[in-house]
Amino acid sequence: MKRPREDSQRWLRQAEHDLETAKRLREWCPADACYFAEQSSQKSLKAFLYFAGSRGEREHSVVFLAERCAEKDPSFSKFVDGANVLDQFYIATRYPDAVADPAVPFESYTMDQAREAIRLASEILEMVRTKIRV
Repeated sequence: MKRPREDSQRWLRQAEHDLETAKRLREWCPADACYFAEQSSQKSLKAFLYFAGSRGEREHSVVFLAERCAEKDPSFSKFVDGANVLDQFYIATRYPDAVADPAVPFESYTMDQAREAIRLASEILEMVRTKIRV
């Protein structure tokens, strides 16, 4: 990316929006809240990577992105374990063939899972905020 500061801010703004969406959906549909928390985490980590000079981050695994961030700043390594939790919400919260039959995703997740996903996403977003806000 040619404008790392500006582009990282765009990704961060979208991550903030996704996290707010997750919070609003938590009680109505925990599966959707989990998905948006995962999305916020992806976009937060990508914001940091763009800020650090990366180009064209196409990966969607929060674990992979957290590991990439940790290569640039070791303080991100503390998010790798939580990223494993968040990665579970990328596909399975949306597609019926990603959960055991006869379940459907929107009925398969709990408020506790949504709360944990939001907590993890909030921690990631806050770390990125402190690293890229100048």
